[in-house]
Amino acid sequence: MTFYELYLRSFYDSNGDGLGDLQGLKQKLDYLCDLGIDHVWLLPIMKSPAFHGYTVSNFFEVNPVYGDLKDLRETLQEGHKKGIKFILDLPINHVAVTSEWFQRALRGEEPYKNWFIWANEKADLEEKRHWDENKIWQKIGDRYFYGIFGPASPDLNFESKELWEEIKRIFKFWLDNGFDGFRLDAAKHIFDFDIEEMRFHYQHEKNIEFWKEMVSYIKSIKNDALVISEVWDAPEIVRKYEGIFDIGFNFPLAEDLKMTLKNESPQDLVKTLKKCMSEYLPNGKVLSMSGNFLTNHDMTRILSDLKDVGKVKLGFSILYTLPGIPFIYYGEETGMKGIPVDVNFTEDSQEPFHWYENGFGPGQTEWKGYKFNPPYSGESVEEQINEKNSILNTIKNLIKFRKSNPWIDDARIEILNFDQNMVKLRCYSQLNEFIAYYNLKSSKCSVLLENGEELLSIGNNKVAQGYVELSPYGVYLMKKS
Repeated sequence: MTFYELYLRSFYDSNGDGLGDLQGLKQKLDYLCDLGIDHVWLLPIMKSPAFHGYTVSNFFEVNPVYGDLKDLRETLQEGHKKGIKFILDLPINHVAVTSEWFQRALRGEEPYKNWFIWANEKADLEEKRHWDENKIWQKIGDRYFYGIFGPASPDLNFESKELWEEIKRIFKFWLDNGFDGFRLDAAKHIFDFDIEEMRFHYQHEKNIEFWKEMVSYIKSIKNDALVISEVWDAPEIVRKYEGIFDIGFNFPLAEDLKMTLKNESPQDLVKTLKKCMSEYLPNGKVLSMSGNFLTNHDMTRILSDLKDVGKVKLGFSILYTLPGIPFIYYGEETGMKGIPVDVNFTEDSQEPFHWYENGFGPGQTEWKGYKFNPPYSGESVEEQINEKNSILNTIKNLIKFRKSNPWIDDARIEILNFDQNMVKLRCYSQLNEFIAYYNLKSSKCSVLLENGEELLSIGNNKVAQGYVELSPYGVYLMKKS
């Protein structure tokens, strides 16, 4: 499986309004097929007042800027014909202030007033989030509601079992309309507030109980539905949720791998693999598959972070040669740049995808101006498609390799050796294996090869007399004979 995280508003415009839409996606399915993508993770497409879609005003309606349910069904059906499956990003932790649920709750209507958390005399209205200085209580009129993600996002109160049943209706609705599974936003935040103590507090056991019931329900409707969780936390917290979901995003791997690439440290790569991929080591136990990625919509784009095309190619080379499931964020395959202000202001990492080098043309989205990716930046599909060593063609080669070796998804890894320049890794299953050599340095290094045949070479590597000269940030994979 190879996933592509796609922000519809920035992708391809079918009707000339500057906004990407479902019919635009339908027209560009062949681009995704050519890239090698077989799973698309669509960021929220439900009706929402926000550009990002994570504050939903109606869970049962497509955002009209993207089209309607007919457009959705047509696009998904066409994608299915081409072998692409679609995962819907579903943020159910909170809703938009404009949601009918919240507006009816404000009027005191049943059952909606119980679907939200309201401040009482025990609440500390000055309480702040543990990761920054933003308050968790949001004022509306003469009342305060709990909104951990800000005043635009009233949190839902999942102590109400009626709400659980409504959430199940939402899952069924989107499965019935053709989706193949879900990405579950903020999965650890379903129960993050102690109603008795009236304070912020993660209640992981309650979260786990909730998600077990929801995943079971999803599978009862579509037994092969994929369920992917977002638990952005330390490895010990992430592992609490293993075994519930098919795939869990490996945030520790993403963060540590980027730091390893910045430091050009083979030793750090070994530490990262032992810490963040321990379930794939010889004696590990895989409960949920590791969702491996470098960046997403909430994060700085990889080229802006690493500032070196060679390191970017090395990062993706490691990603696509590790077990688990690789994910790529739209535009990373062409080297788009972007630095969001923070998770509340992510526009700068969601700029329009560049089809044309001058930044404009039929189908080009123009919903916001180019801040990090101006015209003639070199990161358009038009510019990179014919350049042999472009990021785009490197990514295509990596995905082609990965699709030719689907056994890697469930493989094991063994760290064979490392020195001041490179890491030597064995990736294996019962029937298959390869040896990978990763050069973490900006200088060349020579490595003695075992007998075998070349499987993959990223960089200007040279093989002669039983040695491979790895180019700066080069990667070489061989199959032992």
